[in-house]
Amino acid sequence: MSEPIENNSRSKKITLGEYIKFVGTPAAAHLFDSKPDTVKSWRYGMRQPSINQAKIIIKRVGGKLDFESIYGSIYELGEDNLED
Repeated sequence: MSEPIENNSRSKKITLGEYIKFVGTPAAAHLFDSKPDTVKSWRYGMRQPSINQAKIIIKRVGGKLDFESIYGSIYELGEDNLED
């Protein structure tokens, strides 16, 4: 049985894709009020939610996800992608 996903200082930060995999695409689509194909594209990183949709997701999962877990850390950018 899987352990519950928690977002606290001792737990690993999860991504939107990992969350969708954990709860399942149909359940996530229902929770996020989105189409299953849209949620599937978020899970596999083919698309990202809009800012407004991300706000809805964050509220509906009770803070288990945040903007960084949805869009990625700014520190994941390579030095080549940063402009002065």
